[in-house]
Amino acid sequence: MTNTSPIALFGAGGKTGSQVLRLARERGISIKAFEHDLPAPEDRFEGVEYIECDVLKDDFAKDLEGCRAVVSALGVSFGPSAALDPPPLYTDGTRNLIAAMKQASLSRLVLISAAFVEHQPSVPTWFDFTARPALHNILEQMRTMEGILVREPDIAWTAARPGWLLDEPFTGEAVIADRRLADGCFRCRHADLAGALLDFVIEDSWVQGKPAIGRPEAAEFESITAVKAELGLE
Repeated sequence: MTNTSPIALFGAGGKTGSQVLRLARERGISIKAFEHDLPAPEDRFEGVEYIECDVLKDDFAKDLEGCRAVVSALGVSFGPSAALDPPPLYTDGTRNLIAAMKQASLSRLVLISAAFVEHQPSVPTWFDFTARPALHNILEQMRTMEGILVREPDIAWTAARPGWLLDEPFTGEAVIADRRLADGCFRCRHADLAGALLDFVIEDSWVQGKPAIGRPEAAEFESITAVKAELGLE
């Protein structure tokens, strides 16, 4: 493939996926957008090919042909049912992505895990006692997903590990470190994560790596009150 071939983007309609799509269009990067439910025609980006796809059920290998990489922004939205029994997007979904990539002779995969799959010294202690228990089952899936990747020597994977995600504008100031968040970096903006995912593909960086991505934020975004409100734990 060439560097003008499209990137296959899964989860293009989510908070991070939509930012990947927006930034890619701004940078002139061709995208093939895979979504579980297609947006209305008036809500689509011009020049983007949209494909309806359920990664847990569909056969989409042919749709990957001609792409240079896969970026997966698939994720599980937090809620009571998802916390108790999350859909297997990170596990079965990743296995299906890899199987389809192999059929399409495609090897580059960049996807989203989480910094919290392992201990993070820079994360406030209160987070470990309040938010982490609520996320236990989702984080277990992410750990399994990372194990799946490690056992795939023919896939040039990158498992991005963002901090606690924040829906604020792009800054381009994300701090990227190996496996663990840098000091003072507890949160990560969806838009900054999206920019990093694109950079990993374009620069072919962090291959077989687990880059932790975060950025210092204002106290109003890093407080226990803010995180509890976002999780609906108040």
